[in-house]
Amino acid sequence: MIIRRYQPGDESAIWDVYFRATHESNSRDYHADLLNRWAPADQDMNEWRERCIQKNPFVAILEDRIVGMAELEEDGFIDYFYVSPDFQGQGVGSMLLARLESEAIGMNLSKLKADVSLSAKAFFESRGFIVTEARSNVIIGHPAPNFAMSKHLQGEQR
Repeated sequence: MIIRRYQPGDESAIWDVYFRATHESNSRDYHADLLNRWAPADQDMNEWRERCIQKNPFVAILEDRIVGMAELEEDGFIDYFYVSPDFQGQGVGSMLLARLESEAIGMNLSKLKADVSLSAKAFFESRGFIVTEARSNVIIGHPAPNFAMSKHLQGEQR
């Protein structure tokens, strides 16, 4: 598996990972109205391309296709973090997270933070993240719980 930064032309493949993970993996925990709001079928791909350029996500490549993506902000906040449903449970998320941790340490950050879905909570907990706040959101009339989570990094440079 290769983990690298986004390159122009990756947008469609990254969108596919995000869209499928949102609609397939999160469907057990969130209402379809929310999934359609978060990942609409009629997404403006020019907006998505601009997001990719701005966020410069890491992508995981396996078998010559993008199977995961993750965004790391300058303050250590993990924004989008998604793995294609076909490749979940195969170490893709673990490798992406390890790359984010390495990047964060190189940026002299002492911790990572994320707002994590109910669907992803167990994954992040198994990687050393702790819940700092459980949120009982209601969005467009539907429950949308999520969790503020953080992890202190080992080997951070001070």
